[in-house]
Amino acid sequence: MSTQRYQLPDEPRPGALTQAAVDPMWPMFAFILVGAWMGYLWFALNAFALGSPTKQRELGLIGVALAGSALAFFGLAGAYESGWLDPGSLKYALLGVIAIKLACAYGLHVMQSRVFELFTYFGGQAKNGAVVLVLGFVMLKAPVAKMLSGGVLGVLLQ
Repeated sequence: MSTQRYQLPDEPRPGALTQAAVDPMWPMFAFILVGAWMGYLWFALNAFALGSPTKQRELGLIGVALAGSALAFFGLAGAYESGWLDPGSLKYALLGVIAIKLACAYGLHVMQSRVFELFTYFGGQAKNGAVVLVLGFVMLKAPVAKMLSGGVLGVLLQ
C-alpha cells in the first residue's frame, strides 16, 4: 500500500508563508498606486505564500519585465542621443516602458488569480491586503520615489 498522497499538478502547495497569502488584486493595486517595486516584490512573495506551481514562471515574468523595460529604456535613450527622437517624441515613446511593466504585472495577476482560486477552494485563508497597500501608499511611496528619482532605477521601479 502506498503512503503517497495524490496531488494535482496545478494544485497549490502552501508552505511556511501561507499566512501572508493575499488576493492578487492587492499586489496589482500596489503596482498601480505605489510603484512597480512594491508590486513586483508583493507578487513574488505571494507566489511563495500561495505555494504557486507556476512560481518559477511568475518570477521569470518579473525578470522579463525588468529586463524588457531596461532594454526599451536604453534603446529609447540611444535613439534620442542619435537624434532619431526629439524631446517631445521621447515622452510618448517612454510610454512603451510603462506598457511593458503594466503588461507583465497584468500577466502576473492573471497567473496568480488562477492559483488563488484553487488556494481558496482547497480551504486556504487569504489575508486582507488593504492595510499593507494603504501603509505602502501613505508611508513608503514618497520616500522610495525620492530615493529612486532621477536615474535608470527610477524609470524601472516606479
